[in-house]
Amino acid sequence: MDAHLREMVKSINPEQYEAVTTAHKGSVLVLAGAGCGKTAVLTRRIAYLAGSGINADQIVALTFSRKAALEMAQRLSDLMSHTSDLPLVTTFHGFALRILTTAHGGRSNFSRIGFEGKLQLLSSAQRYKLLSIVSNAGQRKYLKLNLTDLEKIITKMEVFPQRVRRLVGDKEWDLIWSIASKFSEIKKKRGLWDYSDLINGVLQLFRRFPSIAAHYGGAFRSVLVDEFQDTSPVQVELLEFLLGESTSLFAVGDDDQAIYGFRGADIRPICEFEKRFEDSIVIKLETNYRSIPAILNCANKLWVNKPATYRKILRSGKTTHPLGCSRPAVIKFKDQKAASEWIVKKINEIEEKYKIPPTSMAVLFRVNSTLSFTQRVMKTMQPDTKRLPLFVTVHGSKGLEYPVVFLCDLEEGFFPHYRIEKRRKIGTWSDFFNQIMKSQQKQRSVADDILDEELRLFYVGLTRAQRFLFLLSCGRKEYFQRQIQLQPSRFLKYLK
Repeated sequence: MDAHLREMVKSINPEQYEAVTTAHKGSVLVLAGAGCGKTAVLTRRIAYLAGSGINADQIVALTFSRKAALEMAQRLSDLMSHTSDLPLVTTFHGFALRILTTAHGGRSNFSRIGFEGKLQLLSSAQRYKLLSIVSNAGQRKYLKLNLTDLEKIITKMEVFPQRVRRLVGDKEWDLIWSIASKFSEIKKKRGLWDYSDLINGVLQLFRRFPSIAAHYGGAFRSVLVDEFQDTSPVQVELLEFLLGESTSLFAVGDDDQAIYGFRGADIRPICEFEKRFEDSIVIKLETNYRSIPAILNCANKLWVNKPATYRKILRSGKTTHPLGCSRPAVIKFKDQKAASEWIVKKINEIEEKYKIPPTSMAVLFRVNSTLSFTQRVMKTMQPDTKRLPLFVTVHGSKGLEYPVVFLCDLEEGFFPHYRIEKRRKIGTWSDFFNQIMKSQQKQRSVADDILDEELRLFYVGLTRAQRFLFLLSCGRKEYFQRQIQLQPSRFLKYLK
């Protein structure tokens, strides 16, 4: 190992060092617990591979958002400041776009899968216009859908068609499928591509043209994936095409933070990694640099019955902790107004005693309606906006951290969130479709997969807190203009 690489890895802990420097030639899954330095490991691994003799153009790192890709690329640039030859860091969709805009044998790959003319990204207005062309008023009336609802369903189909198929009758499905097929064809004829066309388009390309698939299957020696638990089936299929005989996969993720099933993410590839990918190993990162031990102890209690292979036991990597820390507290209120008033008082108390600014604190919510209500109440009580905390959904908080966290909505039906009756008539097929899509299964009030994902979302909420964590539950809430009585969330029992 040369001096530059030694300098790069000297500040990391032993488990991070193992992940960064592993010589394993097959597939590697790094199970990175919350706050355990996932991005630091991934970027160092990329730099380590490049510094160990692999050409930069034989390394590709894939992530999900443009923001994450830019952040990773910047960190990599800092680590590899001694060279301008940097590996490609991009999103799955960005990578797919690169492939489709590339020409092989003098012909663009976009044209190989049927796109004609000068290509451009489909705008929202164009999307609605095309849908109005490929469907008529009579068809939309039969489906009891307006154009907006039709667009939503076509979008759902582009992500997970099988789920939509299970929810509709044969005649409705045939009509929706016909409209979706015409929509796809008219986009191609007019050279208009959608983000949903990119990965699916590459898969079509690879299936139709094995020589092109073989080219990309041998193009890289290392493929690295961030947030592997959030991959969808089509993204995993794309990865499998890229993994040639001499290509290694280095995937980083946390099955405990898989919270995007509603977007089409599939937790199975990370939970079945050793079965799915041959010659694979699992490395765990369990040293947390974010939270005090009392908060980590709460988070660990959620997974006591999990199989040992994938169970992570978070432990604090901090040698010292700031003054002003306490064990997580569960507090129950009669209603939302009482909870909001208490939060304001607690924020002021913590600010005065520990000098933590309110704007660095976060109030987390499972549902937007509670967020809006609490925000209104607290703004009324606290006119000075500089003394207000951040109001964030738990989904929106993923990847972030705060010294003080108030985790709200801890009532059955809200968190876990499932099949709360809306007390309104289902007047159209669209209403029925939207309700079913939210609950995902009609057969049981809480499907096992939904409940599992809700527990992982609860874990995400717990592990955002650095110093103070308050878990709030209300006995009564207003929901769809009705006051409803509620029981505390079953998740609170895990913490006893």
